Amino acid sequence: MSRARILLVTVVCGVAALAATSTAPAVVAPGTFATARDDQLIVVSSVIVGARTVEMMGGWNDDALACDRWRRLDVSILIDRVRSGQTQRRTRARSGVRANCAEGGPNLGFVLRASRLGMACADGTWRPGHYDFVTNTFHRARRLRSIASLFFTKTERC
Repeated sequence: MSRARILLVTVVCGVAALAATSTAPAVVAPGTFATARDDQLIVVSSVIVGARTVEMMGGWNDDALACDRWRRLDVSILIDRVRSGQTQRRTRARSGVRANCAEGGPNLGFVLRASRLGMACADGTWRPGHYDFVTNTFHRARRLRSIASLFFTKTERC
């Protein structure tokens, strides 16, 4: 996959995520991508926060390999919510084999609802507090890691 195509996929994913969350009155839809590069190999981590959900994903791409090549990735995430000196922490981890040339961007990880995490108001939006989101993606074959980190504070009441 060419650099231009990777950039296009990243931009399209970002715009789609922002469009999907544009109705959120209390949360600005923050998102971030991180990459690590070793020669042709690119390992990507992402965090995209919506009004009621967070998408935390990892993926890989190597222009030197065919699209039918598969590699194992490890994706681990951490979510912290701090309010009044109290921290709620949630972690998850997943390993899986993914193909090269992922067209939609990072594709191994988690899409989590604030309500399922115990961090939601009655309407399902994020509770007030300071949030930290970390996605850690590890490409086993080349031992390459990318880490996306994002924080924001929601000050509005439920």
